[in-house]
Amino acid sequence: MKLSRFRLKTRTKKWVSNANKGLSLVELMIALTIGLVLLLVVGTVFTSSRQAFRMQEDNARIQESGRFALEIIGRNIKQSGHVEIPFTGTKVAFSGIAINGADGASGAADTITLQYDGAVGDRECTFGTQVTDADVTAGNNIIQAHFNLDTANTQLRCAGDIAAIPAAPGASPVGSVLVENIEDLQILYGIDTTVDQSANQYVASPADWTQVVTARVCVLVRSEKTNVVVSETATYFDCNGAAVAVPADRRLRRAFTEIFNLRNRVNILP
Repeated sequence: MKLSRFRLKTRTKKWVSNANKGLSLVELMIALTIGLVLLLVVGTVFTSSRQAFRMQEDNARIQESGRFALEIIGRNIKQSGHVEIPFTGTKVAFSGIAINGADGASGAADTITLQYDGAVGDRECTFGTQVTDADVTAGNNIIQAHFNLDTANTQLRCAGDIAAIPAAPGASPVGSVLVENIEDLQILYGIDTTVDQSANQYVASPADWTQVVTARVCVLVRSEKTNVVVSETATYFDCNGAAVAVPADRRLRRAFTEIFNLRNRVNILP
């Protein structure tokens, strides 16, 4: 009986002694390694998710800017040459210059100037001054929109005017800022040389502006944030359709192109 009690006490002491032992060095190193691997996995997932979110956010902003720029320019192109018939008096032809522009030298940004008769309440491209009843009655309701690009600040601008004969736009860049982060503005004009109200060729600078029936407008938009593009060999397509290497700032870039009809020079509209 005494021997059994002695063995029980011995076994109890041995069990207590093993329970109070700490981790061995090997066990500690294994635990640290597993922890570091888990942290690395979590960090990689977080970084990838953050990069994907930034790219999606900048893509959305680029798309919004491109669509807005084309919407504003296109709306004025479609209205160019419009004749507003007054309630008193007679007016059968547009007295201004419906469309004109300048081709940028050596691939620089283009400019375009559009004019049309505004109805009461219409505003020029900066959304400031609007046409009044007195303007229409006096024939001072020609709306002019001159679009140009401030390349130094990557801003699409518009100089708006309402008058009987709007003043010629000044040197570029002029006007109010419409959209930021616009790197290029290129315009090709569709001319009708066969008098069938359809463009049969596109030129950068028409010899006869009365032959212009369409305009192909392209804006190149970049992201506001830098270092969005991960790949060092990534490319984008410019307004000429050429693949261009992404510059060192690694911003996202996308060209938006659309063709607009001069609706007051064609009878059949799209």
